[in-house]
Amino acid sequence: MSIRMSAIIGAAVFTASASASTWIAEDVPAWRGAEGSAYYLWDDFTSASAADGPNMPNNEMWPSGDAMLFNFSDGAFISGEGNIYGFGGPLNVHTYIYTQADAQALTINIATLGSEIDYGSMFLAWTDGTEGGAEGMAFAGPSINYWEEVDFGQGTGALVNVSYTWDLSGIDADVRELGLIFQGSGAHMSLDMVSVDVLTAVPAPGAFALLGLAGAATRRRRR
Repeated sequence: MSIRMSAIIGAAVFTASASASTWIAEDVPAWRGAEGSAYYLWDDFTSASAADGPNMPNNEMWPSGDAMLFNFSDGAFISGEGNIYGFGGPLNVHTYIYTQADAQALTINIATLGSEIDYGSMFLAWTDGTEGGAEGMAFAGPSINYWEEVDFGQGTGALVNVSYTWDLSGIDADVRELGLIFQGSGAHMSLDMVSVDVLTAVPAPGAFALLGLAGAATRRRRR
């Protein structure tokens, strides 16, 4: 089953100024903005539960459908700051990315307040986007870019920015669908921001010429 199909089937108040430091620590890959790269940002969530639909990236004026974020846990709600707050238990967050070319590298940044995420729960699932095609899983260690202890009313917690990076260039498959899945370590985690950078393969100049010739040949056969 594809990741896309799996996505379909399958009371704290924090101030914006308190979480601003986590933005400064965002791990920006050197290739952000390069040809073949895409950047997706969620910093104002609208759906606390997968049953209510996906959260689309806030940096897209017209959502492309190439990136979606869901929370699959119960007992969560949207806070006054636009965060997903796990009141009833740990959040179970799935972010799905769909590409038009073979994925080569990926970085995710996560900013949280209160309870921290379960850092070992993060994994990446990938497929080639075809039924019965290639699929696999990939793991990466966390990079804590910012951490500050805070008392958030439900006990001691933290303001955190953590990032994970994967090099997918060695996978012997045409990776087109990516699922990033992680959980909170317990209740009272507030998901403040998620950003995803993905880099895809860019055809060499000669490949573009071959594609053009193939198109011309097709047109001639149809005449």
